[in-house]
Amino acid sequence: MELKKIRLYSFRSYSDQEFEFSHKVNLILGPNGSGKTNLMEAIAYTSIGKSVRYHLDNDLMKNGEDSFAVDAVYSDEESLPLRIQLSFQERRKLLKINSKVAARLSELFSLVKVIYSAPEDILLINGGPSLRRQYFDLAIAQLFPDYLEKLRNYLHAVDQRNKLFKTEFDAEEKKVWDKRFISTLLELYPYREKYLKLINEVLEKTIETNGSSPGFSLSYEPVQKEAFSRDEQGWEKSLKNVQSSEIKWQRCMLGAHLDDYLFEIESNNMRSFASQGQKRMAVIRLKTAQAQLIEKHTGIKPILLFDDIFAELDEKHSHQVRSLIDPNHQIFVASPNRDIEGIFEDAKVISLGDIR
Repeated sequence: MELKKIRLYSFRSYSDQEFEFSHKVNLILGPNGSGKTNLMEAIAYTSIGKSVRYHLDNDLMKNGEDSFAVDAVYSDEESLPLRIQLSFQERRKLLKINSKVAARLSELFSLVKVIYSAPEDILLINGGPSLRRQYFDLAIAQLFPDYLEKLRNYLHAVDQRNKLFKTEFDAEEKKVWDKRFISTLLELYPYREKYLKLINEVLEKTIETNGSSPGFSLSYEPVQKEAFSRDEQGWEKSLKNVQSSEIKWQRCMLGAHLDDYLFEIESNNMRSFASQGQKRMAVIRLKTAQAQLIEKHTGIKPILLFDDIFAELDEKHSHQVRSLIDPNHQIFVASPNRDIEGIFEDAKVISLGDIR
């Protein structure tokens, strides 16, 4: 997959501007505040239909405007054009794929694969569980797009049970939603279990071929022990065990929406036992491993976005990152410093203002 060009209308700092790209490496250079990250965010927006930087759609509009639009032209694996148009106006978002209105934003997940990396990715290790769940839900959906529907159904069941606990509910009604909760949970967990197996296999191979720093692995930290292996009867028993607590706190006390992922280095939690440098390299390794998985299991070459990550790395680690990237993937690197050109040779340079 290759992004040929993109046009931004009233998106963040851009009024109306078009960019064309190389099919290999694109360096987006400019001082802070020149629009580098806004351009990267717009590219990522065309792959998932929302901000990878957790901005609300209202916050993506240029100051003083009441709408925005992003128009991107890709080339797929068969060199056929793929046009993605996204617009937002009056709290309504519209997606067009090859000029036809799409019924759901989730249609993008089967077509466009973009992986975004930024310095704040270190929060995947240092931050709270919700950030990790959000990241891995997106990562799983990039590999298995039907996971989104399973997740949507599960979260609906969680929401209904939570609402139920805030009322004088009927026992039979609770049984209905308990069964719905369990059935959707049992549909969701196999995706998470399979993904962890696949990503750990790639991470292990990555360390074997780039073994200059300690490797890491991922494990699953469920609220309910042995969550992946529990059957319907096991979950019914678990819900009975926590029923008094759920009634007291008026919310679901078990399930995938509360589980966590653990980054481990030499069998220790990276959050406590890894250096900042090791953590930064770990999340970059995770993103490049994700790229390998996407290509292997979907046949689509993902596009990689690196938003100012090299400012946090020394020269040795910067070259390590370069060695992790598949040269057959289209790459975008944003930086305020021209020194990055020494790492990425033969790259197309897009200058946004005066550069150091």
